[in-house]
Amino acid sequence: MRKILLGALLVANVSIVSAGIILTAEAPGATTTTVANTTTLDFNSLSLGAFSGATAIGTFSAGGTIVAPDHYSGDATKYISVGAQSNTTSYTLTFNSAQTFFGLLWNAGDAQNVLTFFNGATQVGSFNVATFSGSLGAGYYGNPSATFKGQDGSEPFVYLDFTSNASATNFTSVVFSNNNKSTGFETDNYAILAPTGVPEPSTYGMLLTGLTALGLLARRRSV
Repeated sequence: MRKILLGALLVANVSIVSAGIILTAEAPGATTTTVANTTTLDFNSLSLGAFSGATAIGTFSAGGTIVAPDHYSGDATKYISVGAQSNTTSYTLTFNSAQTFFGLLWNAGDAQNVLTFFNGATQVGSFNVATFSGSLGAGYYGNPSATFKGQDGSEPFVYLDFTSNASATNFTSVVFSNNNKSTGFETDNYAILAPTGVPEPSTYGMLLTGLTALGLLARRRSV
C-alpha cells in the first residue's frame, strides 16, 4: 500500500535535548501496517471490559477498556479505548525494551485524543488529531469497514506509523489520553518491530552436535 509521509514532527520541550519522530499514514482504508517484520496486538482474544497486564508487545497499566465491535471500530473487531467507554482519562503501554517503531489504527479521531511517547521519564513526542488531520484527504474520513461503512464521516480513521529518527527519541512507553470522559480515544492493531532473535547457547550446542554427527557419518561412509 502507498504511504503518505506526514513529516518529521519535532517536539519543543526544554526537558528534551534532541527529539524527533517521523509520522507516516498508511493508505486510506488500511487497518494494519505495511512495515515488514512486525508483531501486532489486535485485542480480539481479550475479554471485554477493563484491561491491564502483560501482552506480546508490552505491559498495559489500568485505565483502558476492551470494547465490542461498533461504529468506532475501523476494522469491525474489538478495540481498546479510554474516555467515555472506560470512565478514565488515560492508560500507559510500557514496552519490554526501547522501541524505534510503533504503529496503530487511530479510529474516529477527535480533538480530545492525545498520544504521548516517552523515553524513560523524558517526553519525546506528543500527537493529537490536529497534528495529522490537515494532511489527510477525504478518503480517510468515515468508518472504512464493510460493516459500518461511512459512519462517523466527520472523523478520520487512519493507520499511523511512528518511527524514531535518533536513539534519543526511541520510546520505552506511550500514554493514551483523552481529555474528558464524554468522548473516547479508540485505537486498535498495535504493532512493534519483531525481535530479530539471537540463538540461545543451547541452540548453538544442538547445532554443533548435529554438525559433528553429520561429519562422523560422512567419514564412516568414506572408509
